[in-house]
Amino acid sequence: MRAIKARFDGEKIILPPIVSDVPPGEVIVVFEEVEDHPGEISAWMKAQEKSFAAVWGNDEDAAYDSL
Repeated sequence: MRAIKARFDGEKIILPPIVSDVPPGEVIVVFEEVEDHPGEISAWMKAQEKSFAAVWGNDEDAAYDSL
């Protein structure tokens, strides 16, 4: 797996020329957060914190707390 920085023009992903040696296949696309709506992003982060705490808040995963 290789991670690269590319650009999305609104319709397609523009890869840098250095990526020409990669064969066609599936990719994972992660978009950086744009802080146009800081209140909305903050609300989503708070909602995610509760979900994350519910998943990780168990004795089995507590072993990772001391790392």
